Amino acid sequence: MNLKPYFSTTFQIVILFYSAFLCAQEFPSRAIKIIVPYGPGGVDLQVRAMVPTLAKTLGQSIVIENKEGGGATIGTNTVKNALPDGYTLLFTGTSALAVVPQLRKNVGYSIEDFSPIGNATSTPLVIATRIDAPYTNLQELIFYAKNNPDKVNMASAGIGTSTHMAGESFQIASNVNFTHVPYRGVGAATQAILGGNSDIVFGLPGVIAPHVNSGKMRVLASMGNKRSEFFPNYPTLIESGFKVTEITRFGFFAPKSIPPSTLNKLIDAVYKATLDSEFNYAMKSSNTSVLYLTPTELRMAIDEETSYWGKILKNPKLSTLVEQ
Repeated sequence: MNLKPYFSTTFQIVILFYSAFLCAQEFPSRAIKIIVPYGPGGVDLQVRAMVPTLAKTLGQSIVIENKEGGGATIGTNTVKNALPDGYTLLFTGTSALAVVPQLRKNVGYSIEDFSPIGNATSTPLVIATRIDAPYTNLQELIFYAKNNPDKVNMASAGIGTSTHMAGESFQIASNVNFTHVPYRGVGAATQAILGGNSDIVFGLPGVIAPHVNSGKMRVLASMGNKRSEFFPNYPTLIESGFKVTEITRFGFFAPKSIPPSTLNKLIDAVYKATLDSEFNYAMKSSNTSVLYLTPTELRMAIDEETSYWGKILKNPKLSTLVEQ
């Protein structure tokens, strides 16, 4: 009986387990990469503000890489396919894991492919428009859109992102039709508004506020359960009679099968970063709300969002969005 293949396979298994053990014990021993699956100038600003505390806690440098495209699927798949050693992480909006897999058959991933680390921010989206648009409030927008079907161009950060789905949900609730124009990130979508190439955007306050303050854009409404702390003078959609909310959460994820000890170190680092006074100051200054969620709470939030959008996507008006 030839035992060589048996011993060879057994030896490889032992080496793999031993290597994983060593990696977990020694983590981190080199730089950690955090992939943001959106274009620069938007979501990445949040995680960049956390880098000093993350680097200090973990004792290694942190590299941020924007890998936009495909409605956040390109960067998300990059992390899914990375080694589960803690050196490649994902910082993303929950819609990339809750909504996009319901829109596309071959998206390549699901929430089951990731280990949640912790949520960092949670901010209601706002509806904003170019300053020279022929409407100055929500009711005027609805009136104009009903009388000019498909003539209002709605910019978004990409198909399936929260900025896209929030707009679709609003169209259903208000019985209007916009023309969706996807871009690679909310920063690019906002620039399209400023350049006159699009008319409205359902976007992050942190990206939109500077242009509102400079008089280049106008806010029409916010999408939280209560008025935005950053735009308290503008009504929510609920106040305006529409049962539509979109509170975008952004958190950290690792590939599944990451060693527990490595995951715990990352969980601790993210938690400490959300408590950091400088990070909190930076977020408030950039019109972003800090909200820490544990891995379990973050997973529950994604499951709830998955269920919520699963029901909305059954609406006939959204049938063309879902791959058959």
